Amino acid sequence: DEYAAEPIDQQEIFDHIRDIKDPEHPYSLEDLKVITEDAIEVDDKKSRVRVTFTPTVEHCSMATVIGLCLRVKLIRCLPRRYKVDIRVAPG
Repeated sequence: DEYAAEPIDQQEIFDHIRDIKDPEHPYSLEDLKVITEDAIEVDDKKSRVRVTFTPTVEHCSMATVIGLCLRVKLIRCLPRRYKVDIRVAPG
């Protein structure tokens, strides 16, 4: 059925966000280990995606910008039925 919703998985989400550049460095968030595939949770049945990222330093002044970049990228790439939740890793 061409109108059936296709499931989305962790790898697909990671592929969408892995190349986002860090605002302060010429490297991607993947290169800097700010995001990892393991820090992505997808509940396709409830249409929810949660990404937890780890800033490069404890008191990163760009954490808000990184979070907004992740959110905007996913909202633009995913079907509208998905709720996107972006979190900063504890500590």
